[in-house]
Amino acid sequence: MRGRFMSRIGSNPFTFFTPPSTAGGTRSAPTQYPPGTKIGPQPRPNVVRDTFESVVNGDAMRRLQGLAKLMDVAAKGPFAAREPHGGPPPLTQAEGVGDLTFGKKDTEEGGPVTRLQKFLEGTGHLVMGNAPYGNFGGMTQAALNAYQVDEGISPADGKMSPATLEAMQRPQHPRTDATMGVLAEAYAPQLGRPMGPLEPGRDGARVQEFERGSLTRMPDGEVRVKDLSGKDLVPPTPPSTVTTLEEAKAFHVAQWGEKGATDYNDGSEYYGGNDCGPASVVIAATAVGAMEHPDAAGAGEAIDGVRDSIFGASNESVTMKIDKVTKGVTEAGAVATVYGSADVTAESLDGALTRGHPVILGGNPFGDDELHQAWGPAAAAAGNYLEDGNFGGHWVTVTGKTAEGNYIVNDPLCPRGPIEVTPEQMAEYLNGNLGMIEVSPKPVPVP
Repeated sequence: MRGRFMSRIGSNPFTFFTPPSTAGGTRSAPTQYPPGTKIGPQPRPNVVRDTFESVVNGDAMRRLQGLAKLMDVAAKGPFAAREPHGGPPPLTQAEGVGDLTFGKKDTEEGGPVTRLQKFLEGTGHLVMGNAPYGNFGGMTQAALNAYQVDEGISPADGKMSPATLEAMQRPQHPRTDATMGVLAEAYAPQLGRPMGPLEPGRDGARVQEFERGSLTRMPDGEVRVKDLSGKDLVPPTPPSTVTTLEEAKAFHVAQWGEKGATDYNDGSEYYGGNDCGPASVVIAATAVGAMEHPDAAGAGEAIDGVRDSIFGASNESVTMKIDKVTKGVTEAGAVATVYGSADVTAESLDGALTRGHPVILGGNPFGDDELHQAWGPAAAAAGNYLEDGNFGGHWVTVTGKTAEGNYIVNDPLCPRGPIEVTPEQMAEYLNGNLGMIEVSPKPVPVP
């Protein structure tokens, strides 16, 4: 019996004997099962699923399955970023364009320089006028630099690079519609670049979509500015930084002074020997519009008012750490963004100024030694400093940069007004700094 069973398995592995019938003692003939058939206990039927599938027709089931696929895609990550449309044509004939350098000239009509120039004309960065095509000169280099800046390409140096060529071959951003130009420029940090041309909207409106929002001009002329969620954007605030010493004078106060000896503190009853912190708050808060600028007669009172807001009623000048100065900024009605000393660099300082925000900065104006001096010795030698020796930590307000790249510093120890500070002097001040406070105005609520 055992041998016959094994021979059957060997000749056909899918041949099995059925179990004896419960109705009698005879064995039934063996049953043949096709390959792949599952033998043994089967899973219990899913009555709910089977009933549902039997009721829902095929089209509905396919729609449900499609929805499930969409939900699965959404769960795995965001959809691909939108691409701009309606802009100038991309650079399609790129042969030789990536190798161009300043001074190159085309050797034949329609060469790579000409194609680059016509592309930049299309994006609005280059106006050739009556100039001949085919010469990569200063005008083309400036246009290429402007294109790189707008595309966020680094470095933006007016030189071709792989990143620049790649950007030129992608769909290009359209230009801002002329009727939206001023608003689009004002809201540029919030909206980003245009994603499409001005197009018809609902109820006769005209809409231009941007990377992070939209501008909608209603039939009555009203313009609505919204983010991608449809929420009204806060009106932008003008920059609070300056580019000249003359402009910075509008914010300046000195810590103390003698009667008639200064335009920025007339030596009133309030003595500010250690009031560089609150004096810097007055300067920064004035710059962002949170306070009115005091005249010389009111400077001491304004400084004392900031000190009182930090400590309560106090007529005693005291040194302050960054937390106290920060409290003075917020009590004055401005927004304070604090940077620890390890995070204070020339890059973070420049970043705040680029955003249009003055900075209260702690450091040592005299540096560590004669070989590492900031601006203190030079200002003292020029007769524009209330101290003439190394006294340690100090707070100042940096209110901007000049066109030449020097920093404009409203130092409360300068009785004759703000000063220019070179990047090298600023680097010495940042060495061993006490921290930095980026000061910005409070957002204007949308009515």
